[in-house]
Amino acid sequence: MDIKYLYLNYLNFKQHVKNIEVMNSIKVLRCGSALRNSVVLQRNFGVCSMLMTNKTATDPIQKLFLEKLKEYNKRSGGTGKFVDVSPEKQKEYDEILLNLKKQYGADKGEDLTKFPTFNFPEPKLDPINMDERPNA
Repeated sequence: MDIKYLYLNYLNFKQHVKNIEVMNSIKVLRCGSALRNSVVLQRNFGVCSMLMTNKTATDPIQKLFLEKLKEYNKRSGGTGKFVDVSPEKQKEYDEILLNLKKQYGADKGEDLTKFPTFNFPEPKLDPINMDERPNA
């Protein structure tokens, strides 16, 4: 996983929580059931308080997870290749990929990651009675 991808997901989650806060505050202003809305608001404010706390990892498991993510990011180097793969597994992967390319006709140099382009020829119309128009 890329750190940027995780950060974008975090920002998306943060915006989602903010939208929920606004919707719930509108519900309170509409004079709905006070008890029900206060429970929902209490729950959402709890989520917001977690987001507003210190941005560093305080939990040892969370710290370990972040360290492993950074280590994996350094090892992969953004090349898209496998990290710490054995030669047997790499050979097996290459064989499977070659079989898939042969099966789907991509062994001729086509890229399997692109959507295929289709070329449909324009149908030819018969020129008989094309120039004649019926008079109404």
